[in-house]
Amino acid sequence: MLKLTTASSLTVAAALLAAGPAQARTVSIPFDASNFSDPLDIDNTYFPLEVGATFTYKAETTEGCEVDVTTVTSDTRVIDGVTTRIVHDTAYEGETCTTDPSALVEDTLDYYAQDDAGNVWYFGEDSYPCPIGTCPRSDGSWIAGEDPTDAIPGTIMLAQPRSGDTYYQEQAADVALDQATVTSTGVTVKLRREDAYPPGTFSNCIVTKEFSALEKGAIEEKSYCPGIGNVLVIEHHGKVLRSELTSAAASARRFRVVPKQH
Repeated sequence: MLKLTTASSLTVAAALLAAGPAQARTVSIPFDASNFSDPLDIDNTYFPLEVGATFTYKAETTEGCEVDVTTVTSDTRVIDGVTTRIVHDTAYEGETCTTDPSALVEDTLDYYAQDDAGNVWYFGEDSYPCPIGTCPRSDGSWIAGEDPTDAIPGTIMLAQPRSGDTYYQEQAADVALDQATVTSTGVTVKLRREDAYPPGTFSNCIVTKEFSALEKGAIEEKSYCPGIGNVLVIEHHGKVLRSELTSAAASARRFRVVPKQH
């Protein structure tokens, strides 16, 4: 079990994660705002956030289609002494794959920052279960250091993820306790949708299993690929829902070009 107890151990944590054989272990990196000298430069290979990048994901359901649009904004917010990047996420549901405002079911602002070792931290979310400005903030919303009072930043992506690593992504007691386990590394991912983007396969990806003690039996498997981030989500919530990347903004394409399959 990897357990670091001092903020000065951040660099040591990165070194330990890079060494030794793959095995199940818990990764716990102490949070210290002084370890974020350039928090908005989020260039983690599996979780890059370039301002202006927009990603669209689609999933077929028994009722029709779900669409999720994620945009890396130029906006920032200081949370727990760290300047974080605001990412805007909108979810839509309809008989067709539409992003019409009438189909909006959730509007969320997420807050991220990268530490000096390359780990990307999650500082909270403001989530609204219907169009923002007309519906109340959801009970699942949380901000590190603010509400609930014991909430602390979680790690959304490790600098050097290894198979077997388990870590907290959200740490707000009784509100959000999401964890992730890296189940595979060096994975080749092929998307199935005809409108998948980019076409072809993704190489050297990692797969994580995400779960929470507050949602027994609910599991999400996510595939993160170099230079672009999340390309595939498979949800297990009593039924299986497969959501694939179908478009990415030009600012995201410069990271990686995926060869077409013939």
